[in-house]
Order: sequence, then structure tokens, then C-alpha cells
Amino acid sequence: MPQTFPVSRLHALLRPPYRLRSVYERLLGTEVEIQIVASTRRAAEAAEQVALAELERLNAVLNRFDPESEWRRMLSRPGVLQQVSADLRTVLALATHWQEASHGALHAGADALGAVWAAAARRGHPPHPAELAPVIQGLTEPLWTLHPGGQVTIHTPLPLGLNALAKGYVIDRMAERAFAQPGVQAVLVNAGGDLRTLGGRGLNVSVADPSTARDDAPPLTQVRVQDAALATSGLAHRGLQVGGQWYSHLLDPRTGQPVAGVTGVTVVAPLAVTADALATALSVLGVPDGLTLADRTPGAAALIVTRGGGQHASRRWAALTPT
Repeated sequence: MPQTFPVSRLHALLRPPYRLRSVYERLLGTEVEIQIVASTRRAAEAAEQVALAELERLNAVLNRFDPESEWRRMLSRPGVLQQVSADLRTVLALATHWQEASHGALHAGADALGAVWAAAARRGHPPHPAELAPVIQGLTEPLWTLHPGGQVTIHTPLPLGLNALAKGYVIDRMAERAFAQPGVQAVLVNAGGDLRTLGGRGLNVSVADPSTARDDAPPLTQVRVQDAALATSGLAHRGLQVGGQWYSHLLDPRTGQPVAGVTGVTVVAPLAVTADALATALSVLGVPDGLTLADRTPGAAALIVTRGGGQHASRRWAALTPT
């Protein structure tokens, strides 16, 4: 016999899903966009509130600008065995993993080099090698020890940063928590161009041309992102002026020098934290070491753009380019 439904349920089945889009200024240091597709408006709004609550919770853990955040409080006590949250320990473990996987190209101690270059910018000339040498040497030593039971010891007084990982980690947690809510069919969290999608049919993302800072410039290419994350790193909008020379904000922790050969990197990966880590690491590693790391990372694809406009794609990139 044919299946029958009550009229009220039939109306619910025929009702189109509700689509929510909100944009919040100055979250995670940038603009944050949340899109949710759900069975009802109530379900979408409830999922959005869950995502925002997760952002607020993790902001209290990982915010590098807040002296009361767990991260900043931990850094203020070098040499002391400290109990840390599961989230902070996870991000520290990821930082250790990516430092090793990138052979030091991605390093939480790069902030210490940034301080040297910021001082040089104020003076109007690049730092002397003697200024960089002790910092570079300090970065060859272990930054922390992760002990059993969720305890950590910081070993250095140098300024440290989790910037290349923290934003991606927060994006992932926001998207995953929202997507797990009842009635939710698809989620997009986009923080300043770094994004994570879950559910739905995915989207084509335009890759900006890193050679220009013009917002109206035509895109370099497009890439398909479905149940995955995307992150970019480039010189067009970020850097510092030292004397009459413009330098990248990205510094090679192994040499202390700004990245020079790579102008932009775009990465697609299963997680935003992975895409963020690779975008920074590949900018420092360049070609071919960066492409090798991308190819070795499960599910990752990358496009590296070098000075002069050269485009260098990893093995899986072509499969993500819309035809």
C-alpha cells in the first residue's frame, strides 16, 4: 500500500529549508561569517548560538591579546609545571607536530623574530644579524614539554604565538558544534577568508591574486570546497615597511628572514587547522618542499604562487578546480 502522512507532517516535508547568514565584526581578529541551512529558523538560530558560544569559550583559552586568556597566563609562568585545558593541550600538540613535519618552517617562536623586525621597522633599517642570532638559537631549543595527565611546562621566556593554528582550530570547533545540532543540514564558518564547510553541496571559492591588493582584481582561479576547509596566506595585505623596502609579515624561523620567494599560498584540507598550518608552512618552505609536504598530508591540496606569477600546484589540486 502507498505510504500516507498526516497533513502537518507533509507540510513539514515540503517546506524549504531555512537559510541563515550572519556577519560579525572583529571576532578572531577579523570578520566572521556564519551560514547555516536547517529545517527551521529556530533550528538554525539555535545552532548559530552554539557556534558563538564555542567561539567565546575558546577565545578565553587561545586569545593572544587577552592577558587573562589561558594561553597568556601559561606563558607568564615559564619553568612551572601547569595543568592546562584539553583544548590548549591539543593545539600545543598540533604545534609540535607541524613544527616537526615542516622541519621548523612553522614554529610557535616566530613571534619572537617578529618583535625584532618590528623594532627594526621603527628604526628604519633591517635588523643586524647579531640581533637575530640569539633568537634563532633560542628557537632550536624545545619550547615546551607536554606531560602525561594534561600538564605542560614552558621552557622559554621568548614570546610565542599559536596564530597559524588557533584560528583554524576555533573555526573547526564552531562548524562542528553547529553542524551537530538537531535539524542542521549544512554549515559554513568563514573567518577572514579561512573557512570550513560541513554538509550541503559545497561551494566554489575564488582565489585572490596575491600580486595585487586591489579588492576588484579578477581572481587567480577558483577551487571547489565541499566538507572541507580552505586557508590562504599572502603578501598583498600584510607586511611591514623597513626603510624603503616592503617585507612579508611571514618570517622563516630557521634564518630569521622574511619570506621572499612566495607571494601567496592557498590550501584545501579536511580541517581548517590543517589548512591554516599548511598555508603558513608552505609559504616558508616554498617550492618544491612545500608541495612535498602538501602531498604527504592526507586530503590536502595546495597552490603556491611565486614572484613573477608562477603557479605551482600539489598533486591533488587539479581535482578541486571547477571545469
